[in-house]
Amino acid sequence: MNRKKLKELLEKQEEARNERLEMILNSNHPKKVIISGPGTGKTYTFKELFKKQQGKYLALTFINNLAEKLKKDLNGIAKSYTFHSFCIGLLHKINNKDINEDFILFPKLELIIKSDAQIIFNEDLDFKRSFAKIDYKSKNIPFFLKRSGYYNAVAFNDSVFRVFEYFKKNPNEIPEYDHIVVDEYQDFNKLEVEFINILETKSPILIVGDDDQALYTQLKYASPQYIREKFKDPKYKRFFLPFCSRCTDVVIGAIHDVINKAKEKGKLKERVNRSFHCYLPEKYLDNKKYPKIVHANCSVQMERTPYIARFIEQEIDNLNTAEIKEINSKGDYTILITGPKRYLNQIISYFKQKEEYILYLISPEYDPKQKIIKILDGYEVLLKDKLSNLGWRTLLKCDSVGNIGNLIKKTLKDNRLQLYDYLPKNYIKKHSVILKILEKLVNSRKLNPKEKKELEDLFKIEIDNLKRKLMGEEDIKNREEEDYSSDKITIALATYVGCKGLSAGYVFIVGLNEGILPKNNNNPSDTEICQFIVTLARTIKKCYLVSTVRFAGELEGYQSIFIDWINKNRIEYKEVNKKYWDRD
Repeated sequence: MNRKKLKELLEKQEEARNERLEMILNSNHPKKVIISGPGTGKTYTFKELFKKQQGKYLALTFINNLAEKLKKDLNGIAKSYTFHSFCIGLLHKINNKDINEDFILFPKLELIIKSDAQIIFNEDLDFKRSFAKIDYKSKNIPFFLKRSGYYNAVAFNDSVFRVFEYFKKNPNEIPEYDHIVVDEYQDFNKLEVEFINILETKSPILIVGDDDQALYTQLKYASPQYIREKFKDPKYKRFFLPFCSRCTDVVIGAIHDVINKAKEKGKLKERVNRSFHCYLPEKYLDNKKYPKIVHANCSVQMERTPYIARFIEQEIDNLNTAEIKEINSKGDYTILITGPKRYLNQIISYFKQKEEYILYLISPEYDPKQKIIKILDGYEVLLKDKLSNLGWRTLLKCDSVGNIGNLIKKTLKDNRLQLYDYLPKNYIKKHSVILKILEKLVNSRKLNPKEKKELEDLFKIEIDNLKRKLMGEEDIKNREEEDYSSDKITIALATYVGCKGLSAGYVFIVGLNEGILPKNNNNPSDTEICQFIVTLARTIKKCYLVSTVRFAGELEGYQSIFIDWINKNRIEYKEVNKKYWDRD
């Protein structure tokens, strides 16, 4: 393409993008919906919309890292919350007869109440599903609310339900805003959608989502169908943001390949059709420098022969200082490694030995494997209230005393009963000793060697890390809080779901084998297809697809069918085996 034609193309794209933005900003329609692909400037759009005039604005999304980024990017123009934190804030203000105003947020409350249900009904009740689907017919919701009141605590789903029910009965108390923006709508469930429907009765609203990035259909009973329904709803004015200024042309081409192949296979049937383009005015030079996606097929990955980790390190070593500085000014991280936990754990072990990198382990907020009650959870509650029913019940879940079934049944009949009053004195004494040591720790009083050992043996955590946890200090801070040189390499490690909302210069998608992503090459699910699209779309510069023949001594499945779905002309193939390293 000659310079004249290139200039015309760049100008045409810039004009088209500006026109799209102006259409949204100039619309006075009270209900708007935007289908916005990754990297297409939705946060910038929010900011420009709110900057038009002074007002009371609200921005909602549903996971912490997205809410924090939105809060930072909006820079005080609007109040930004996760959906759940917004509801919990409201819950403190409304009159709720089931819980006291000093209730606590206990995210693992569902596990405690599940345990109660098993004792009382001998059933494993699915509270998350009942709340998400607003299932009034089952006994699950009334039982949960009653036990929640006994423990004077809330979790995330019931906090939304409580506020939702309150506003249904008290519509005059629904808060009003000059404008509400709701982001990541494709990952909302029925309860959250119905709550938003209540909010929009009092305020103008902008719904934003992308059904290509729907990841939470199983983890929280969300559905991309809700954003599709909004898009079809004649009460809403429809818009698109089609120009991606994050990803290179080859990555966007690969995303198109995956979507087209998926539809050919009968997947993504109700997907909203839209265009999605690389924004050349910002990506032209990157496109020339990074014309290919790399597929690295590693013969083995294990502690003794860490070929994946070594390959990633080799690619990092090829970066020069200017490249690192540039990407650190644009992306969340220099490097993103995304894959299953067992892969990430080995890669972390390898890179922890290297002092030149800053590592971040990103935990997904909706990972059911992380939702395990630990005895420390109970002590954390009791440190704030030594008589807490929830605190003692949590200890009983981890460190039971005899048959507690009768006691739990008694508390169901009489909410005034205090667990503390019915526990054996020797049981209370044993745990009170631990509580006194923990109090010394959080008050920075010196522990003797015996006390240190007792805590470390009980909680399986080093004493300094234990103190940080009890003091509410995160082991891994947000990147914005770190003070380091702009040429320092930051490496984020996240699962396929956990990488949502992140961006990085160089992205390594590991574990691309059948049995992992997808589970079945012959029949990948829509959610798995969306997971792959999301991982690709984290890329600012270059993307690497990494499959493995053997992991930890075991044969893996065939390489992921998703790699085959991408046009071969877009991919550079590398066999990372013994010969690959011998050539060095």
